Amino acid sequence: HGGMLPGSKVTPEIAEARGIQVGQTCNSPPLHSAFSGPAGLVGFIRTLRGLSGGKPIGMKLCIGKPEEFAAVVHAMLREKVYPDFITVDGGEGGTGAAPPEFSNSVGMPLRDALSFVDNTLTAAGIRDKITVIASGKSLTGFSLVQNMALGADVCNSARAMMFALGCIQALKCNTNRCPTGITTLDKDLMKGLNVENKSTRVYNYHKKTVETALEI
Repeated sequence: HGGMLPGSKVTPEIAEARGIQVGQTCNSPPLHSAFSGPAGLVGFIRTLRGLSGGKPIGMKLCIGKPEEFAAVVHAMLREKVYPDFITVDGGEGGTGAAPPEFSNSVGMPLRDALSFVDNTLTAAGIRDKITVIASGKSLTGFSLVQNMALGADVCNSARAMMFALGCIQALKCNTNRCPTGITTLDKDLMKGLNVENKSTRVYNYHKKTVETALEI
């Protein structure tokens, strides 16, 4: 599956970037033509690093077949090219714009995947060259500690921050009709997102969650 961007969200800026007409629904393909296979991925990392002006270059993945990630690591060793970071996304991660069966069920759960990635990089002797980032239902202070104990250097949090922002999981992200005003370009619905109030809520949630993790 690729992503479905409804025509109601396709502004002139988005249309120019995607090469489509304003207001045209965009059904993104589930693949791309930039590269294929482990060697192609590593070569693409090398290309981006040369173009990035020193900015970090990394990759994000959800582990499916463990041997596929092992093949990527083998290609890194062969080419002596390593990403600055690898973000490991758990199968429990998701989006309101995806089919529920896919977002809820496909891929290895974060805890298993995180441990596997950390062990694989360590066995290959390159763990110290790559920052490992955990992503997938990092909601509490304990989840941060747990992820770091399993090998993460950093934890990303999307869903929890969305909750703090006011998301009610209406699952209308892809319709342009988000009732909370978060994932819509509809001016009337956007009024529901009080930036001054919500930014304070997000700040407080982040601050207290980190404090709890440090206490643990």
